[in-house]
Amino acid sequence: MANPPRSKGTGGETELLRALRDRGITVQRTSAGKTFDLQRLGETPVIQALATRPDYGQWLLTMSLDDFALLVPSTGGLEIEVKRYKRFSHHGIYESKFGGKP
Repeated sequence: MANPPRSKGTGGETELLRALRDRGITVQRTSAGKTFDLQRLGETPVIQALATRPDYGQWLLTMSLDDFALLVPSTGGLEIEVKRYKRFSHHGIYESKFGGKP
């Protein structure tokens, strides 16, 4: 691919797609006109997440509190670190892709 950032993004999509499949989660790529890159059809409710990974780092997924609550059962342990700053770049990316939830 002639555009290095696009090539890096496509490589990241492929890497995450394979990592999810290795964990039993099947997703597919979306068309170029969509505002997100991977999806699984037919599931309700739809969980929206922003997946990010620095070079040589691990994948992290950012999602709304409501989506998180749908995924996590009321039993079992949780470990959550809380940070509150004036602005997070992840929030800007997430809001631009999914528009947030009421």
